[in-house]
Amino acid sequence: MSDRLYPFRGLEWRQYFHQYTTPRDWKRGARDIPFGLGAKTLYVDGTNGNDHNDGLSWKTALKTIQHAIDEADSWTNIFIKAATYSENVSIPSDKSSLSLVGERSNATIIKPSSGKAIFVEAIGCTLGALTAIGNGEDDAGIYISNHYCSVNNIFVGNQNNLGPGLIVAGENAICDFVKINQSYKPKYGIRFESKYGEIKNSIIENVSGNGISLGELACYWNKVHDNTIIDAGEFGIYLYGMGCKYNIVYHNNFIGSGTSNVKADATENTLFENYYDDHSNIDNGFGIATEPYSFSGGSDPRPVICRNGWLGLGVSGKIIKSSPSTGTYTHPNDTNEHDVLEFSADTQDIFISLDVSALTQTTQIREYEKVDGTNYRQISLKTYPDDFDSGTEIIYILFKQKNRDYKVTLQSTVAEGAERSIPYVYRLDGKV
Repeated sequence: MSDRLYPFRGLEWRQYFHQYTTPRDWKRGARDIPFGLGAKTLYVDGTNGNDHNDGLSWKTALKTIQHAIDEADSWTNIFIKAATYSENVSIPSDKSSLSLVGERSNATIIKPSSGKAIFVEAIGCTLGALTAIGNGEDDAGIYISNHYCSVNNIFVGNQNNLGPGLIVAGENAICDFVKINQSYKPKYGIRFESKYGEIKNSIIENVSGNGISLGELACYWNKVHDNTIIDAGEFGIYLYGMGCKYNIVYHNNFIGSGTSNVKADATENTLFENYYDDHSNIDNGFGIATEPYSFSGGSDPRPVICRNGWLGLGVSGKIIKSSPSTGTYTHPNDTNEHDVLEFSADTQDIFISLDVSALTQTTQIREYEKVDGTNYRQISLKTYPDDFDSGTEIIYILFKQKNRDYKVTLQSTVAEGAERSIPYVYRLDGKV
């Protein structure tokens, strides 16, 4: 074995490995450690920590996130206890592949007195389960300038409501489940100034500017999908500049934008199967609007007719051929369990959407299948709104037909105070 290729052998390697790992990492071995080097794990507790500690356990946690970063090597995992951290967090370029993970996204809050909350200059960093609130007209909650970074389950905001929530200037970034802090709403939600990135599963609500922006000189080949943009003051999404092209925008909900739901300066972007609340949304019988959705700079040839409507376009690659059946269920003012819809065994796979926006109390939604001529067996129980994303108004249910009867029920945990109307739509899978 060459000492040049493998300099840390025998006892020397063990000492080096132990220096850069916790006992848990030691047991796990070097499976997840790049290039055979040990990866630290550091702990931060803004309430009980002390920056004179070693930070290697919760009992000896550090007090500030920045001190943990200063002590970290590349590939270090930093776990952060729920607290409010009044500091500017900066990850310099020589601290690659750092991971900052909060205890809970809405309770692990980075809120400086001025400037950006988190500034990432290093490559390959990960941010998760945090709230980042910037303070200044040009100061984002999070600003990422290098490549291959990701954020997941993050709230972003701005203390004076003028700055952006999240800016990504590095390539190959992934933004997953980004939300807006409603106490400190930024002017802009997410802004991409890069290539090959992805924005998904995010809820951008009540910003005064654009919900999502893609732009600058070379903003190519980004994917924007499965997001909900609600009540943006300007555009739901703005693809700005002639250098912003070849981006793909699909399966998003655009609702209540002040100026327009979509604007694009270049024509070389692709949009399809999004929902737009300012469209006519006349159903062609397959869940697609009869007319394309046109906007400044292009069109969506296949807009869906309802929020999250793309979920009903097909099941396992099949096309739903049947026309929709619609109706309204009146939910009584009590706490009893009530049948909403029931389907017999001779039907095919069933796709149902329930508009529960009228409900004001916590409600249990159950799904049943019939096991004999009389008795039903519960196969699913979800509680609205607790088990759904914030802002959910439409609930989707799929029954895969096994030659049985099925039904859906609702039960309020507290009486509504009045009867509530629950519109529904269902389709049968044509299996083609």
